[in-house]
Amino acid sequence: MGVVSRGGNCGPMRWVVVGAGSGGCVAARRLVDAGHDVTVVEAGPALRPGRVPAAIDGRDSFAALNTSGRSFPNLMATRTSRGEKRTYFRGRGVGGSSAVNAMVALRGDPALYRSWGWDDCEEAAQRVLVPSAAPQRSELGLIDTALLASDPGATVAPLTRAGGRRVTSAQAYCWPVNDRIDWVTDEVVDRVVLDQSGAAQGVVTASGNHLMSDAVVLAAGAIHTPAILLRSGVTHPAVGAGLADHPAAGFLLQLNVPSTSAPGAERGLVTASLIDRDPIQLLAINHLGGQVPANLAMLLVANMRPVGCSGTVRLRSDDPNTHPEVDFNLLDDSEDLLTLRNGVIDALDVLSRTSFTSIVDTVFIDDAGTTVDALDSPEAIDSWLLRHGADYVHASGSTGGALDDSGQVVSNEGVYVCDASAFPSIPNVNTHMPTMMLAERLTSRWIGMQ
Repeated sequence: MGVVSRGGNCGPMRWVVVGAGSGGCVAARRLVDAGHDVTVVEAGPALRPGRVPAAIDGRDSFAALNTSGRSFPNLMATRTSRGEKRTYFRGRGVGGSSAVNAMVALRGDPALYRSWGWDDCEEAAQRVLVPSAAPQRSELGLIDTALLASDPGATVAPLTRAGGRRVTSAQAYCWPVNDRIDWVTDEVVDRVVLDQSGAAQGVVTASGNHLMSDAVVLAAGAIHTPAILLRSGVTHPAVGAGLADHPAAGFLLQLNVPSTSAPGAERGLVTASLIDRDPIQLLAINHLGGQVPANLAMLLVANMRPVGCSGTVRLRSDDPNTHPEVDFNLLDDSEDLLTLRNGVIDALDVLSRTSFTSIVDTVFIDDAGTTVDALDSPEAIDSWLLRHGADYVHASGSTGGALDDSGQVVSNEGVYVCDASAFPSIPNVNTHMPTMMLAERLTSRWIGMQ
C-alpha cells in the first residue's frame, strides 16, 4: 500500500531522504520496499559493500571516528553554563554515527516509550534489522574486566556486531537495495524547498543542486536537522528547542600495568561492559584512542534520565557549510545536577574496589592533572560537574515539539523528521537502537496512510 499523494491518489511517490544515519537508512529502505522512488542525500562519504574502511569494520570505535570524512571536526557545542565550548562528535557519511559509535545496543524502557504514545514499541524493536551480540570474553578490555569484577550488577553490553564485525545501519538496511536507491553523497543540504502553502517540493544543496520530490525526510541528526528547517524558513517555535543529551562526567584512569598489556595496546573494543543503576549508567572505557597513551583509560558516569531539556540549536549564519550554535544547557535543572552528583559518588565507590585499585595508579578529573581527591564535598563535585561536565554524544529532541504523530512538521505538509531530534524526550539508553525503532514506527505510518 502506497503513501497518499497530494492529489489524494494512492501510488508511488518521489521521496528525498536527507541523511544516511540510523534513521535515514531505515527510512530509505522501508520506502523503497513500499515501491517508492527514493533519493538519499548525505553530507559525507559513501559506504559500499567491499569498500568499508578497516577502522569502521574493526573493534576500535575511536579509530572509526578518526577515519577521514567520518565526523564533523569543526562542530562545537557548549555543554553547561559554566563550561567551555568544545568539539561535539557526530558521525558523518553513509551509516552516520552507526559507523563510528561504540556499538552499544540497548533498546530502552518500554514504559517510557508508552508514555510517549509508543504502544507499539516492542513491535518496532522487533522490526529493527541491525543485529546485536555480546562480545567474546576474550575481547573484553582491562576496564571491562575490572568493572565486571567490581559489582554484581555489572553486565557485558550487547554490541551492534555480527561475526565480530560492526554492522552499520547502512549495511543492514540499504546494502540489500543499493541499486534501487539514488545516492547523492558528499553533498550538504541547504534547505527544503517549500511552496506558498509551506508544503515540501524538494531540497536545494549547498552547491545549488535542486532535487525535487513529493516529500522530504530530514534525518540529518539532532544538530543539523533543525538547522535545515531554520534555513528553510520553518517558523515553529519548537524547531531548535528542547535539545537534550545525557549529562556525563569522566574519570581519567592512569593504569599501573605495562604499556604492552594496557587496554590500548592492541586498540580493541572501547567498551563492552556497564552498570545500569537507573537512572545512572557507569560505562567502562578501555582506552582513549590512538593519540592517547595506552595506559590511560576512563570510567564514564551518566544520568540517563535527565529532566532538563532546555538546550538549543540556532543558526549562526545562513551558509549551510557553517555549523549552528549549539548549547545543551546540561545540568541547568537542579534535579539533574543532584542525580549526576549521586552518580559520581557511586562511581567513586566502584573505583575504590580492589579490581580497580589493583590496576589504577591515579584517578584524574581533568586534563590539567587535578586528582580525584579534589572531590571532597558535594559542593566540590557540583562545581566540577558544572565546569567540566560532559555529554554522552546522544543529542536528542530538538524538533520533537514541532511534529505530529507521523513525524511531519505540523505546519509543513510533506516535511518529515526521522532521527533523534524527533524524540519527545531523550531515551534512557544510548540512542542508536531507539532511533531505528523510531524510524520503523514512523515509516510504517507513512506507508500505511490512506
